[in-house]
Amino acid sequence: MTLAYFWNTFSPEEWVVTLLITIIRVLVESSATILVGVLCAAGLRVTGGVEFLKRWLGAEGRIGRTFRLIAGCLCVPVCAFGVLPIVKELYEGGLPRRDIAVIWLVAPLVNPLAILYAISVLPIWQCGVFLLVACLYAVLVAEVAGRFQDESAASSIEAVPVATHGTTRLWNATIAAGRIVTGWSAVYIMLGTVIAGMVIGMIPSGAFEQIFSYQNVSGPLKTMALTGPQIVTPITFTMAISAIHHTHLAFACAIALQLLGVAWCGGTLFAMRTIWGSQRTIALLLATLIFSATLSYGTYTVFPPSVGEEEETHGLDTLAKPYHATFSQFNMARDQQLKHTDVIMLAGSTFLVILMLWGVVVRWQRLSFREDPEPTNEVEATPSRWNVELTPGQIGLAMVGMIALGSVMLLYSLFPSVDESFAQMQKISADAAIAVKTNRPIAARQKLAEWDTVAARLPVGWVLRLSVPNNEQASQIRQLRALLWETSQQMTQTDLTAVEARQKGADLIDQFHTCKKACTGEQP
Repeated sequence: MTLAYFWNTFSPEEWVVTLLITIIRVLVESSATILVGVLCAAGLRVTGGVEFLKRWLGAEGRIGRTFRLIAGCLCVPVCAFGVLPIVKELYEGGLPRRDIAVIWLVAPLVNPLAILYAISVLPIWQCGVFLLVACLYAVLVAEVAGRFQDESAASSIEAVPVATHGTTRLWNATIAAGRIVTGWSAVYIMLGTVIAGMVIGMIPSGAFEQIFSYQNVSGPLKTMALTGPQIVTPITFTMAISAIHHTHLAFACAIALQLLGVAWCGGTLFAMRTIWGSQRTIALLLATLIFSATLSYGTYTVFPPSVGEEEETHGLDTLAKPYHATFSQFNMARDQQLKHTDVIMLAGSTFLVILMLWGVVVRWQRLSFREDPEPTNEVEATPSRWNVELTPGQIGLAMVGMIALGSVMLLYSLFPSVDESFAQMQKISADAAIAVKTNRPIAARQKLAEWDTVAARLPVGWVLRLSVPNNEQASQIRQLRALLWETSQQMTQTDLTAVEARQKGADLIDQFHTCKKACTGEQP
C-alpha cells in the first residue's frame, strides 16, 4: 500500500464528508473524558490541588514517583483531549515537566473505564500486555522529560481567592470550569479533531485490515504514520484491538496503535510545542517512535495471529473513511460511525455542551471569582473536626456521588449492552450447539449454563441503558432461557439419540436467532 494508492483512491467529496463525520464522532466519543478533564482542572485551580499533588508524589527523581503518577492516572478516565485541561493547570501550578509528561502521555493509556471494558471483551493476557507497555512507557517518558530544564511558568490564569465556604467554593469551581472549557484547551481539542478528520479522509475504507495483516512487515510503521495524527479514544482502541484479535491480524500493530494513536494526536503535538517548545516535543516524539517500533517488531515472534472467528471490525472502520462517505448517504455514514455510542457518551456530550454555553456566559458577562462573605455576627468557633471548609452534609453528598459513580461503572462492566450480550451469546451458542449435537452431556451443561447466565443479564443491561424490552422481546428471552433449561435437564436425565441430539441443537440455534431478531432487528 503505497502513497500512490492513497492518492488514486482520494475523492474530494469523500474527504469532506469524512472530515465532518469524524469531527462529530470524535467529539461525541471524547465528550465524557473531556468533561472529566475540565472538572478535574477546575478542582485543581480552586482547591490548590497542585501543591497537594507535589507533596503526595514525594521526592523528585525517584522511580516510585513515576508509579505514583500511574496510580493517580488510573483514577482519572481521560483521553488525549481530556488530559489537556489537567496538563495546563499542572503546568501553571509549577509541577515539574517530568511529572507533567508522564500524566500527559500515560493517562490516556490507563483510562480506568477503558480497562474495565477491555477486561470484558479481550483476553486477560492482552490487557496485561497493554498495562505493562503503559508502565514501561511511563518510565521512558519520565527519563526523557527528566532531562528537560524546568523553568518557572509565567501563569496567565487569574488567582482564585482562598475560600472555605461551601457555596463560594462551588461558585468558584463553576467559574473556573466555564473558563477552562472555553479557553486554551478548546483550541487544541478542535485543532486535533480537524487534523484527525483530514488524515482519516485520506485513508481508504478497509485499509487497516491490510495494514494490520501479519504478512505486512511494514504494518507497525504504517500504523504509526497513519494513526499518530489521529485521536484514538481509549474505547475505540479497545474495539480495534478486539477486531485485531478476532480477525487474525498482527498484535504488533496494536502496540503501535496504543502508543501513537491513543497517547498522541495532532492536538497533543501542537499543544506540547506551545508550552515546551519544538525541541522538547520532538525529543519525546522520537523516543515514542523508537520505543513503539522496538516493541512492535519484538512482538511479531512472541504474539502470532490469534485463532478465532471473524467478527465485527467497527474498531478498525473508525480509523479510515466510512464506507458510504458521500453527501447523498451522509446520514447512513454518520449512523454507521456512531452506532457504538452509549449512555455515557451521550450524557457527556449533553453536559459538555451545557458547560460550554455556561463558559460563553462567564466570558461574555465577565463573571469573576468570589471571596467568602463577611460574617454578620461573631460566633465563637467550636473545637470540632467538622469546623472546616465543608459541612458534613456536603461531605456525605460527595461520598454518595462517588459511590454512585463507582456502582454505575461496576454495573456497566458486569451487565453489557444488548448488542454486546448477543455477541457473547453468539460465541457460546456455537460451542453449546456442537456439544449438544455430539451428545456430550458434561460439556453441553457447562456451555448451556454460560449461555443462560448471559441471557439472564440481558434485561438488566437493557434497563441500565435507560430502556426496557417490549412484550415480544421479553417473551423471546424467556422462551430462550426455558429452552436452555429444558435442554440442560434432558442432557442430565436422559440419553438422547443421535437424531434427537441434532434436532435439539438445531432448535437452540433457531430460538437464538429468533430472539436476536426480536431484540436487535438483525437477520440471522
